[in-house]
Amino acid sequence: MKMFLNTHRSTGRLVPVFVAHEEENGKSLAVNTTLALAKAAAARGETVLMLDILGGDLMQAAGIIHGVTLADVLYRGADIGDAKYISHNEHFTVAHAGDAPLEDLLGSLAAMSLSYDWVFVGTEVGCTPAHVCLAGASDTAILGYASQKNLFMRAYWMLDAIRARVPKFDPLMLVEGDETDGFETYDLFAGTVREFLGAAPALGGITQNARDTHLIAPTLLACLREEALEQRRTA
Repeated sequence: MKMFLNTHRSTGRLVPVFVAHEEENGKSLAVNTTLALAKAAAARGETVLMLDILGGDLMQAAGIIHGVTLADVLYRGADIGDAKYISHNEHFTVAHAGDAPLEDLLGSLAAMSLSYDWVFVGTEVGCTPAHVCLAGASDTAILGYASQKNLFMRAYWMLDAIRARVPKFDPLMLVEGDETDGFETYDLFAGTVREFLGAAPALGGITQNARDTHLIAPTLLACLREEALEQRRTA
């Protein structure tokens, strides 16, 4: 009798999606970007865990009705397997933080990333000490902002706050807005970073609307793959 072993070795890339501005569309950018990246990776046959730390908005966008959350696992003795929901794609698993704050999940995120090719974390808009710690644990990351007015400065301040603790933090930048404005604000952002913080992060993409991130997700995913590989080479 022949026995067939599963020889797949998970690459374990932990990739948070950060958004710097606090307006309502900031949450929309986090939800749509995280979901688009997760779908793009799963469509390639890679194993994906998507974590919703956005109050259930990611679960809703993925069309998944949930009961048990990671908070139930941490605080109420639930089984971790019951907190993971398989989407229509067998490679794509989704979990919801529930009432567990990001800082309580950091250790679990690092452990769970070992079992999947990709762990995409949709994080709350803004920057807290927990965001900084997650950035330090990540293989690479997305940092998004809107091109309107001077919102690129919020991305700069967030990068400044993280690099104060994680000097090598080098996310891919994602700009939401008109293409012309997007390039102009990225140039302003990159110039300010080079002047005060060192090397500027690369521009990953510009999306006219948060709902359209699925159009650039395959390209963004390829860039993240290269960034994660480079980070591991230089670690």
